[in-house]
This record gives sequence, structure tokens and C-alpha cells, in this order.
Amino acid sequence: MLLTEHSTLLSNNVMNSFEDFVKLHLNAIEERNIKAFAEFLHPSQNSIIIFPNGDIIEGYENILNFHKEWFTDIDWRMDVDIIDIFTADNIGYALLDVAYHDLDEDRNPYELKYLLSLLFKKVEDKWILFRDQNTLK
Repeated sequence: MLLTEHSTLLSNNVMNSFEDFVKLHLNAIEERNIKAFAEFLHPSQNSIIIFPNGDIIEGYENILNFHKEWFTDIDWRMDVDIIDIFTADNIGYALLDVAYHDLDEDRNPYELKYLLSLLFKKVEDKWILFRDQNTLK
């Protein structure tokens, strides 16, 4: 998907469902598109990412910087299946089953299987990533 299509869908709320929105978010990650990914964050929100090892990244700039660096790595890919999605008032939740494939420091392939919980909230009529938690299976 082109960034302009992505931006238009987000700004016009053209998506048919919250699931479509989640798929746009995942597409931005898969394409390593930092501009598209940034549209899911908001500087005024204290977003948090929790990694499988318990490390935490907090805040707009820190999350963007992490993703900028991660997106420069061309060796990884993620296979994602949606397990559950729901919305209530201004909260949207997605539970995803992820198989993450990458190369270690010695260029040996490895795979991590984990559950990814994404919590979004509506800010100024736009879904914003609020919490992102990765839990190893």
C-alpha cells in the first residue's frame, strides 16, 4: 500500500472496521515505513511497548527511534494471525499470534513465537497505539 493511500485512509476514517485499521498498522511495520507507522502514535500520549524479555520503551520519540532503527534491518519478517479483536467506546484491542523470523549476530536464522497485544485508544477521532505487549509462547 502506498503511503498516500495509507494517509488518506487514516485521515478520512474510510476503514470498514477496526480490524482494517489494525491491518494498516501491521502493513506499516511489514513495509518498514516509519512515516506510516508514526501515524499510529501521538506525541501527547504516553505509549508503551513491552518486549518479551520485560524491557520497556516509553514515549513517542523513544518508540519512533526504536522503530527507525529496527526498520533498517532487512533480515527480519513477521507472520501474523489475528486471534481476537474488539472495540468498546474509545478503546480498541487486538490479540495477534506472531512468528518472528530474523538472523542472530552470527547470521544464523532463528524464530520467536509470541502473542502480541495491541491496545489503541481514540484521540481526536483517530486510533492511536497506546500499549504494545509481546509475550513469548
